Amino acid sequence: MTAAARMGSGIRPALIVALAVLAVGVARCGDLVEIRNANLNLVTSEKDAKSTRTPITSALLATPAHLHDDNEIAVEFSMSVDKPSDFKPQQRVLTLTHSERRTQAARFVGDVTSSGKGSLKVTFQVTADAVEKQLGTLNGEYEAEVVVADASFKNSYKFGFGKVLVSHAHQADGSLSSDPELYPRETKYAPKEEFEHIMREADKRPPSMISLVFAGAMFCPLVLLMLVVQQSGANLKKLPSVFFQAVLFHSGIAATLGLIVYYWLSLPFLQTVPILLGLSAFAGLTGFHLLRGLCKVSEKAE
Repeated sequence: MTAAARMGSGIRPALIVALAVLAVGVARCGDLVEIRNANLNLVTSEKDAKSTRTPITSALLATPAHLHDDNEIAVEFSMSVDKPSDFKPQQRVLTLTHSERRTQAARFVGDVTSSGKGSLKVTFQVTADAVEKQLGTLNGEYEAEVVVADASFKNSYKFGFGKVLVSHAHQADGSLSSDPELYPRETKYAPKEEFEHIMREADKRPPSMISLVFAGAMFCPLVLLMLVVQQSGANLKKLPSVFFQAVLFHSGIAATLGLIVYYWLSLPFLQTVPILLGLSAFAGLTGFHLLRGLCKVSEKAE
């Protein structure tokens, strides 16, 4: 058998399988069913009272439905499909998710009844006891969502129709039932304990006179420096006449050296250059005025 013949014999089974899968997919798509005449109603039944039916359209409920121990809520979803009378959608779930504790949700499976001619009705019965069995006595508002789906549906039905306010029975002392403690998976959403910073009390300040004495003592090293310079024989005769110019010039030199150290530690180069140019210009001008002042003093002395 040639190589081409062996290759052809290997391709035929794979081609047959691919065509079979494609045929099943086409047939499956042809069997898709479309939901028609979908209606959603909310039925509230009070004890010893008539039930109240509220049609639910595309808009959300204006006010939350109230669920407590003395009533029950039924969510009815009716639709028409081209299916046998014993057909039941695979997924029929009503989910109530707590508005604040998002990880807490109660789920209810709907009962299916058929009235013939492809008309189906899915009913979800919700009571406060059923919610308590799943979540405990967790009061508050729940976001309600209905899902009716099946593999044969062209488009599944999923709709969040509003909120349901759940109030569990009062305790023996008349107070509301307490909410269950947070579960470990809810810890990151729990409010943290509030704590107060306790600051140390400020120390008593000394009298103002003592503060002034210590402030004046700061100038003692400067006076001591001047005395040491005079005793060492330094020529300070010309210093009083150009003292201000000398201070400015040496301040500019000191600022330039400080900038170089700061650049070496952390300052970027592009920020250092304009500052260095400014300080250099300042030191040059003050140095020029200092030298001119010294020249004037020398001319007067001559």
